[in-house]
Amino acid sequence: MPEAKTPWSLTLSEVGLRLEELRERRGLTQGDVAGHEVLRRRGIKIDKSGLSRLERGQRRRVARDLVEALLEVYQANATESSEILALLGADTTPAGRPRPALWRRNAHLLGPMQFEGFLKMERRAAALWNYERDVCPGLHQNEEYAYLVIALMRPDLRRSEVKALVDVRMDRQQQVREGALAELRALVDERALHLLVDDPAVMRRQLERMLQESEDPRNTIRVLPEAVGLHPGSAGPYVVMGFPEAARRVVWVETMVSSLYFDGEEDVQRYTAAFTSLWERALDPDETRRRLKKKIKELEQ
Repeated sequence: MPEAKTPWSLTLSEVGLRLEELRERRGLTQGDVAGHEVLRRRGIKIDKSGLSRLERGQRRRVARDLVEALLEVYQANATESSEILALLGADTTPAGRPRPALWRRNAHLLGPMQFEGFLKMERRAAALWNYERDVCPGLHQNEEYAYLVIALMRPDLRRSEVKALVDVRMDRQQQVREGALAELRALVDERALHLLVDDPAVMRRQLERMLQESEDPRNTIRVLPEAVGLHPGSAGPYVVMGFPEAARRVVWVETMVSSLYFDGEEDVQRYTAAFTSLWERALDPDETRRRLKKKIKELEQ
């Protein structure tokens, strides 16, 4: 099962990944490194378990002298060493800012879904590739549509709890707009444009919101025609995230009871390839806007 929680720090996760690559390039096991003479000479102590946590990005802090010692063990060149040491000076908190009060107040709702980890990473992302099958993308939803969607998908929640999650979603949109975002690709199945809520007026205003969002140069919205049929995305929605401080992407998948976080190269490549394939088969942005306008006109009647 993939790890559901976000790594403590994106930058330290990147440090760990690069150190792991250097270790494997030298043909060393974690046990070899733990007892290496360079570490003993420098007075650095780390066991196999500690090195494993470092490489997986699970340590809250990593001392510079430890990294310098490992770089010597791995015989890293000057460029590799400078790049890795520079990461240690970058912001190493998961979100770069304190945990918002809104998240603290609703931790009982976000926690079971592991969704707070998603929010932390989303507002740090420079690139978001979002595939949605049945609903309009969360970052492009208006408040009334979001309320109806959450209420339909979470019948176990009280009205006040649904409203709390709507507030989180609206705040989330603001956090992303003010963050590092440079590119948001929203890919949505055409079925999501049909009347999935009881009030046609609500659906019309939601489509108008998407049309407005498409005017932001950072946003590109594409509709995947129903004629495409079954495809890899039929398994469910997901988000591919890219970060300015990390070379690798990550993927988040939301299920009925939790959310899953993938950062393994093979997993990320599979989701990225699936998104790219569907993106190329979808309507182009201009045709997508025409499709939205047509649907809005139908709902006005």
